[in-house]
Amino acid sequence: MNENVTVVFHGFLNLTNLEKLKLTEKINEYLDSMNREPLREKAEAEFEQIKPGEKGKVCKCCGR
Repeated sequence: MNENVTVVFHGFLNLTNLEKLKLTEKINEYLDSMNREPLREKAEAEFEQIKPGEKGKVCKCCGR
């Protein structure tokens, strides 16, 4: 695996089983879609609402 995949997979392994299932469903939905852009836009909007890097938030992938 390359470095990016290794870091993201590490984060996946740090999720609860239910979170792993939900993520797998989202990935499958994305891969099965013929129109991926709306899915990408929705995911980006949800990510912005989380405010990554905000004090007290820890990344599941890298631990920072």
